[in-house]
Amino acid sequence: MKVLKYFLLVCLSIFILSRCGNKHGKPVEIEDLKEYKDEAVGFSLKYPSNWVVTKLTGVRFAAFSSNNAKLRFARYDTEGFPGAKIDLNVVKIDSVVTLDSIIKVNKTFQPDLYKFDEVMIDGVKASRFRYSFELEDGEFVGELYVATKDGKLATVLFFEAFANTWDMYKDKFNEIVSSLKLAVEPAAPTAVTINVEEPPASANLVPKSGPGYVIMVPDNFNLTKGIARNVISSQNYIGKRRADCNIQVDVIDASQSKNLKKIVEENRPTYKNSGEPRSINLGGVEAYVFPYQPTGQVKGRVYFALKGDRLYRITMNWFVGEEKDYLPVFEKSVNSIKFE
Repeated sequence: MKVLKYFLLVCLSIFILSRCGNKHGKPVEIEDLKEYKDEAVGFSLKYPSNWVVTKLTGVRFAAFSSNNAKLRFARYDTEGFPGAKIDLNVVKIDSVVTLDSIIKVNKTFQPDLYKFDEVMIDGVKASRFRYSFELEDGEFVGELYVATKDGKLATVLFFEAFANTWDMYKDKFNEIVSSLKLAVEPAAPTAVTINVEEPPASANLVPKSGPGYVIMVPDNFNLTKGIARNVISSQNYIGKRRADCNIQVDVIDASQSKNLKKIVEENRPTYKNSGEPRSINLGGVEAYVFPYQPTGQVKGRVYFALKGDRLYRITMNWFVGEEKDYLPVFEKSVNSIKFE
């Protein structure tokens, strides 16, 4: 009997911890579901009414459990807010872009992590891939669905959840899959209401200051608190268009280490698909930079510079599909930094 009581107590504790979240916050539960219907290509699905939504008619619909979750999904940090997302994208099929190639592009993690099975969605066969792995704050779980109703448009649907939160969402996620109507190419052009999406990074830069530095950033970017830990300051500059296009400046105490090259080499393995560091001059001081790629659709660069007892780490990320709109502006922004 004592063993049984102890077992039940442990189970209850695990349940409470999963609901309470971690030091970064509590997971956002799903209050209720309502339906979204795309007027251009006809897909529809249910989504949590209390989550943060981003959409582009005929192309994408996404719901994040919170703005903090949206920021974490921009970089897939190994520790952070216990967030979740629902992300639907529409891709045109042609002689080059096939269902197989769409599946390959959307498998952003190691291929052996994905477990395939076949399900029915909206009356047609769909490919489902389940994947999961451990991060610093618990298990990350995802599901990828790919299907086509008419052979002309593919519907790609993701569910993903950080920090052991999958179980609290999975029943609602299943309900959403059951509600899904796939995208189809319209028979003829129709008048639709187009949502005006926010513009990319503005070429007009304005000064922003932090502890010991001044940097010029796009005037349509807002300042939010960064997600870096154990730092003096973490400031994230981000626009409203995309959560995966941002510039983050972290200021770190470097009083115990002045070997910049060693610092860079120790940090580089923590960045996914990182390249070789290159020595540069940034803001008038010695610095290093190397590329990395957090996901298949997002590229990034990380800069390290030492000034006095402070290490400055500048990270910029941009969406591959809009590189021409972001990268030149971001390069100009980072190169503008001045250290006091």
